Amino acid sequence: MSIKTTNDPLDQVILVDENDNQIGVMDKVEAHRNPAQLHRASSVLLRNSKGEWLIQQRSTHKIVGALQWANTCCGNLRPGENYEQCARRRLREELNIVGVELKEINKFTYQVECNDEFSEHEVDTVFVGQYEGLISPNPLEVKNTRWISTQELLSELDKDKPIYAPWTKLVLFTHPEFSKE
Repeated sequence: MSIKTTNDPLDQVILVDENDNQIGVMDKVEAHRNPAQLHRASSVLLRNSKGEWLIQQRSTHKIVGALQWANTCCGNLRPGENYEQCARRRLREELNIVGVELKEINKFTYQVECNDEFSEHEVDTVFVGQYEGLISPNPLEVKNTRWISTQELLSELDKDKPIYAPWTKLVLFTHPEFSKE
């Protein structure tokens, strides 16, 4: 495997083996080119007091999942960063959300093709939290947001349209409220 690295840790992901042992770093765009290299990521699911989930429509600037709906936020760990630090950073960078208590609920590995050029291959740690405050999306990261009930979300995920990013079901099904029926 040829690994391209950069000197800027903001543009790098942490490459890992199947046991989540770090084996190097790589430019994040190159790490996502088909076939994607296995790297670390964090995903967040936020819920409000009505039991609704905060989902986002990804911006046109994304190389994977552009304009598709997905979980609250997600991102790749940077060198020197742990899973929770990444989750908090992405909440702040994507939605301007800070100070949420996060609880880790699952860690799993997945691989999905996103388009002809890019795919995901991640060791993903999923966090959940409760949130009632303002949402101020960064337009470079997020096109739109909305709160949605579990039932409505499950119904939309069952439709045969690619309006959701290919990893969305995998992340949601780590939460006990969602079932893989």
